[in-house]
Amino acid sequence: EPNNSRVEGHFLSNVFYKALPGGLTNLVLVLGVELGANDAPTDELARRVTAAAEVYHRGACAKLVLCGGKLPGHRLAEADVMARMMTALGVSEEALILEDQSQDTMENCRNAANLIGRKNRVLVVTSDYHLSRAVMTARRVGFDADGLAAKLPDGDVKRRLMEACYIFDLLMGWQDEGKGRPAWTYRLFARVFGEN
Repeated sequence: EPNNSRVEGHFLSNVFYKALPGGLTNLVLVLGVELGANDAPTDELARRVTAAAEVYHRGACAKLVLCGGKLPGHRLAEADVMARMMTALGVSEEALILEDQSQDTMENCRNAANLIGRKNRVLVVTSDYHLSRAVMTARRVGFDADGLAAKLPDGDVKRRLMEACYIFDLLMGWQDEGKGRPAWTYRLFARVFGEN
């Protein structure tokens, strides 16, 4: 038996399906990403939504939690845009739970936990470069989490380097409730990446 499964080309740890009767989980967390001009979905967001919709259509989940709020400069929340995309892909509205307040990965997971409870087993769907941190974050807030990666074209070295820094941030506990990054990290990020 192979050690992994594929959902239309997306990698999924087979451990997740083996651990659940019939490969069924009730909850999939679909993490948003910043919208494009005029609140249009980006290609990256479309890949995440498509991957999650394929899991739903396989009968491998009952509910999808769409995570993502309204970022500065946008009129719509990422969760609202994802909901429209999901229904266009044939996902039932009754299967969708919207978390439309979060601004980052930790808030995605923390707010989802407040909506559905922290002791659930979940499948986190996000982009390949983001998957390790997203699953680590989901586990940190209390979920029993595994992940499904929506593959993106290779080549964005800066984005992948930033992920390594954010993982360090997570491991240091600076994203935990009531905590924050030291001031020097903001200066370092600004110098290296041109942003906070």
